[in-house]
Amino acid sequence: MGNDKPLAKWSQDTGDVIKDTLSQLAEGLTGIAASDRKELVFSVGHILQSLRKGLFLSRFLEEWNAYRDKGRVKDDYLGTEQHQACLQELLEFLDHDSPDEIRFETLKKIFLVAATETASDRTSLLPYQFLRLSRGMSSGEIIVLNATYQIAKEGFQEVSAAAQWLEIIASRSGLKHPALVEIHEEKLIQKYMILGRRHTDRSGVIVKPHFRLTSLAFELCEYIANYEAS
Repeated sequence: MGNDKPLAKWSQDTGDVIKDTLSQLAEGLTGIAASDRKELVFSVGHILQSLRKGLFLSRFLEEWNAYRDKGRVKDDYLGTEQHQACLQELLEFLDHDSPDEIRFETLKKIFLVAATETASDRTSLLPYQFLRLSRGMSSGEIIVLNATYQIAKEGFQEVSAAAQWLEIIASRSGLKHPALVEIHEEKLIQKYMILGRRHTDRSGVIVKPHFRLTSLAFELCEYIANYEAS
């Protein structure tokens, strides 16, 4: 990621890569449909996941093409190591994970913000790292992170008790149950996205300066906030 020189072996436009992937996906689904009944029964989950993958890819391709048509992505950016690494990460997420709407939208936004080179330049290591971090989070963790970020940006009341913080996030995020927020809170602490609790009984929290978001998490959320729909 430190070398920003275009790679000579990169010959396809990113849109063509997505089109090829969609074509291969369609061929795979056709093959499943032609298989015998027993094999088809065992492939139902794969079919559903493939259909969702195709939907996400089609949406991404449409938006990518719109970005390119409007000149928001420079031609020579496509050959950079940053772009290729980020594209590979996005495609591997769709290919190997179980993609969902929230996680896909988050990764897509990071990818497109990086491509416009408005919030970072092509030599920056952060876009790829942000993609990796976001890919490693569940949709619930992203929901909690986003709700915390919105409150941090608005300015917030002083909170010192963990129970109160959980109530606020549960209400703002739509998760409703503080216990559900707490499940995601523990994971986010482990991933250095929010600050841990204090006191021996773990009842207290330090909310300043970003309502418990770490500087890393706050910068990640700020980066995503630079996204503009095509």
